[in-house]
Amino acid sequence: MKIQYLGTAAAEGVPALFCECDNCKKARKLGGKNIRSRSQAIVDNTLLIDFPADTYMHFIAHDIALYAIKSCIITHSHQDHLYVDDIRMRANGNFAHVTDTEHPLTFYADRAGYEKIKDKTDTMSKKDADAVLITPYESFEAEGYKITPLRASHAPKTSPVLYLIEKDGKTLFYSHDTGKYNDETMNYLENLERPLSLVSFDCTSVCNDNIFSSHLNFAECVEYKKIFLEKGIADEKTIFVINHFSHNGKHVNHNELKDIAASEGFLSSYDGMEVDF
Repeated sequence: MKIQYLGTAAAEGVPALFCECDNCKKARKLGGKNIRSRSQAIVDNTLLIDFPADTYMHFIAHDIALYAIKSCIITHSHQDHLYVDDIRMRANGNFAHVTDTEHPLTFYADRAGYEKIKDKTDTMSKKDADAVLITPYESFEAEGYKITPLRASHAPKTSPVLYLIEKDGKTLFYSHDTGKYNDETMNYLENLERPLSLVSFDCTSVCNDNIFSSHLNFAECVEYKKIFLEKGIADEKTIFVINHFSHNGKHVNHNELKDIAASEGFLSSYDGMEVDF
């Protein structure tokens, strides 16, 4: 299995759109991996995770054929993870000329995201785009993956979920956006049949004290790594990644964060990073 991080920032991006803070000034000056767009990922070039406004830029920058993608799973309905206006661009005709008309782009989301998507897809042909309602802790299949949404600790009105994505004996835990895990989600993780292959932790506050109650910081990621190992949720083969960084966070620039992350056995994600596992 492979995950590619197309975007690795929180809602503001790094540098943030209108910001003059030191982190954003430094990111502009350094460029390269220090520039972070809004969070999005793709698994095996097949399964898309989230649909931010930066989707257009991501598929140009990373040379991925968006017209070939058939499934997109949505973590929650905040705009930096679900930019519904661009769904209309999948309509075959003036907006797009799609050869494979038998396979629409299907979005999977819990209630808040589902309703936003359905408002768009109801005005489109089912051959172009469709919406499927998911339920936390109930698995479904898409593109040959077994996918299980778990409830996230995030803005409740956005119907936030985390995802376990399984195939060929490998399991990816995509854990964005969330604060500390609730008991039901932890119990589910503790009862997995095998240790996770890759864990992608929310690290929005980076090396600050946690400034967002519905996100995590690096110290909390380190603590959860220990808990996961102690409880058998992960093992010595598990790859741990931190992702979804705010410009408000200390050491948010990749040049600084990569070594801090590595000192605790983490990979620090950057836009375009690929991890095979």
